[in-house]
Amino acid sequence: MIVLGYYAMPAIMRLTRAGMMEVLSADYIRTARAKGLKWRVIMFKHALRNAIIPVVSLAAVQLGFMFGGSVIVETVFALHGAGFLAWESISRNDLPTMQALILIFSMFYIGLTFLADILNAWLDPRLRSN
Repeated sequence: MIVLGYYAMPAIMRLTRAGMMEVLSADYIRTARAKGLKWRVIMFKHALRNAIIPVVSLAAVQLGFMFGGSVIVETVFALHGAGFLAWESISRNDLPTMQALILIFSMFYIGLTFLADILNAWLDPRLRSN
């Protein structure tokens, strides 16, 4: 898992930092500071909640890409999981198993992006449709 996460973390960290830098320079953060709110409340309730919206979408997509990368990582490190099963199916031309794994991976990816959309709508009420 560390090998798979090593690829995704820089993009997520970079997007989180850029979002926080943009949000922390906004007028409502300055207003919250002027009102005397605690630093923790400003950072987590106001700033991070608004900066995390694109990060949630990126994390869902990156997690989907990790499933594709799991085929390589599980083969290289001899881990017996779904990725290794996919590799074995490809090497043995086992078409039904490959189709089933592609269906499972794609359904999981669709579920991840759907959950990311729901989480983004919860975080930002402007994204909700009536």
